[in-house]
Amino acid sequence: MKLGFQPDIDHTLSEAFRFARENNFGHVELLLDHPSFYHEKIAPEEVTELSNSYDVEVLIHASAINTNFISISSEMRRASYREIEKTVLFAEKCDAKLVTVHIGWNPGFITARGFVFREEWYDRHNEKVLTEEFLPFIRKNEIVAIENTINISGGIMRALERIIEETEAKLTFDIGHFSVKGGHELFLENFDRVENVHLHDNRKEYDEHLQLGKGEIDFELIPKDYDRYLTLELRDEDAILRSRDFIMESGLWM
Repeated sequence: MKLGFQPDIDHTLSEAFRFARENNFGHVELLLDHPSFYHEKIAPEEVTELSNSYDVEVLIHASAINTNFISISSEMRRASYREIEKTVLFAEKCDAKLVTVHIGWNPGFITARGFVFREEWYDRHNEKVLTEEFLPFIRKNEIVAIENTINISGGIMRALERIIEETEAKLTFDIGHFSVKGGHELFLENFDRVENVHLHDNRKEYDEHLQLGKGEIDFELIPKDYDRYLTLELRDEDAILRSRDFIMESGLWM
């Protein structure tokens, strides 16, 4: 079992690695949306030095705020690829083992009758841009893992099925997202591709990122013999340690 975590939101870079070493975690996943860990704010040499000094591996979670690979704006998509290319280069320089990415989102609209989202507006667009742009990017960048985030159906489902079939795409399986979004069975069906699992809990209503055991998620969905990265996505020291204890006491993935 390769158990690690995303840092507490108040950790500095050095505090995150020290906390990992002091509590016997094997890796730290740096979330680049956090201003302390964005790749333009820290030097890869600093990350490498801390990783080597504390004997803790590094994973990278690419910015989800600054990228959207299914945007209807071609300029936004081009900027997203430039951003992720810089992220991959940063990851390679600090010897990170994996870069997790979100594919993005399509907007809905607040109206006088409530929030309205029409999947059919984006169906062909999503399939086209993911197969024509994202698929070749994934083929070239073996370090990248696709995370299950938004609902997966229609054009997104068709495109992801094709990406999985036609490339060696790696996956990051987020069990919290699986609990509250549709179509994520695709990731369970291709669990041999999963290199990283994001662990947090919720009450199956929305994405809460609760401490493990505080919600209703069945963690036995993850195969007991899974032996790649398990990442606690809680961003709070106390919840990280209590969730580690939950895993140890329950005998999951031991």
